[in-house]
Amino acid sequence: MRNRLLCTAAALFAFVALPVHAEDDHDKRGLTHSIGDLDLTLTLDAGFGLFSVANAQHGLGSLSYRSDERAGGRAWSEGFIAPGLAADWHAGDSSVYGGFKLLGSATRGQGDAQRNSSTSDQPEALGVEDAYLGWKSGLTFASLGEDAIDISAGRQPFSVGDGFLLVDGTAEGQRRAAYVMGPRASFDRTAILKLNTEPVRADLFHLEGNVDQRFMRAGDAAATSLYGGNIEWFASSHKDHGRFEYEERQWYVGFTALTVYEADTGVSANRDGLDVYALRAGGALLSSLGEAFRDFALYSELGLQRNDETGRKSRAQAWYVEPQYSFSGLPWTPRVSYRYAHFSGDNNSNDGRNTAWDSLYTGGGARGFGTWDLGEIYTRYTPGGNSNLNSHMTHVALQPMEELAVGALFYRHFYDKPDTANGVTSDDLLTELNVYAQWDTPVPGLSVTSILGAAKAGDGRRQALGSTDANDRKTYLGQIVFGYSF
Repeated sequence: MRNRLLCTAAALFAFVALPVHAEDDHDKRGLTHSIGDLDLTLTLDAGFGLFSVANAQHGLGSLSYRSDERAGGRAWSEGFIAPGLAADWHAGDSSVYGGFKLLGSATRGQGDAQRNSSTSDQPEALGVEDAYLGWKSGLTFASLGEDAIDISAGRQPFSVGDGFLLVDGTAEGQRRAAYVMGPRASFDRTAILKLNTEPVRADLFHLEGNVDQRFMRAGDAAATSLYGGNIEWFASSHKDHGRFEYEERQWYVGFTALTVYEADTGVSANRDGLDVYALRAGGALLSSLGEAFRDFALYSELGLQRNDETGRKSRAQAWYVEPQYSFSGLPWTPRVSYRYAHFSGDNNSNDGRNTAWDSLYTGGGARGFGTWDLGEIYTRYTPGGNSNLNSHMTHVALQPMEELAVGALFYRHFYDKPDTANGVTSDDLLTELNVYAQWDTPVPGLSVTSILGAAKAGDGRRQALGSTDANDRKTYLGQIVFGYSF
């Protein structure tokens, strides 16, 4: 199996090195072949990364899978390859479409640097990532706009806003490999209706997390089924593409409501029966007031979680405010942003009410570095994630040239409620610095991203690890990732 996967990856990488170009269209990529009214499009996504972590777990070290070996640092590589085939059949004024994608991934070397490394046994996996069918209205309802109605079902990606609640339906690592790169994101058993009108658009959705506890050695995310709706008022920044893509919205105001009607309470005790409400706004909200506000943007979201089921009562909240300003008149167009984010915690398990925020299916997010992965070291190697957390982030981004972006992110993380029952009395969690560079190379579709990171544990994190001198070291990280999209 291992040799077959590596040989297949090598052959496909050789294929993508050929000078083939996608169509010159904002919404399309890949190689398209038409047979009458049927368009077939071949796509390929691939990536390879090198990773190194020194002083894992702030000096305490990282335990290997299925052994008592403790590594003070780890070095490893990850890769994935995902060929896909999309079909679009034009049936009069509307169209029927579908997609199928396979994804193979592997980890080599010492594996990731979690406290209990999930990939130290060099796993690899090959399986179906996407398999869906859908219908687009085309010009059937021309007064609403082209493809104003989009109905689809199957296994496919789906996101709301910048990923605060929903963006990544599949957990990575363990037997799925590629823990850091995280190439999988699709939800399972989806049914999605999109009303792509302007200036108001909406989604109705049913989603299930892509879960396989048997394959993932009982370490997968909680099996979860949910339904909900989303509505947004917005303006497009490029033609009318904001109807379809978050990244093409100049500004937006939105509201989401969803209900988890079934969940594995053995993995996530309070999720079954959870109701979630979120109100968001983002982008250049004040641009209509004049040129002085053209470079100012503000992003914010407020989420509430409620569960009144007997034995699973929950009252949790999360919110953030993130102003940013771009100095468009200066060389390299510097952009400075600051964000304060709050995710409620719970340090009393005996009061019959849970107040810890459930981060659901958050992930990297559509706004790039620092969206909802709150530090490369914190996000990958510190338990807790986006819950029981008060986070300060400062982000400085520069654009030396169109193809190159560089920046730095500084984080100060605090526990919302220290786990006093287990000896954590300080709320000081972590201080982290990330420096990154992202280059879109002259080879179409090929990008290179490098990140350097350093983090120092606060007293609260040291107490959670065990109060010894062995966990008072700074953790260092270095990684470089090559990505290809055709």
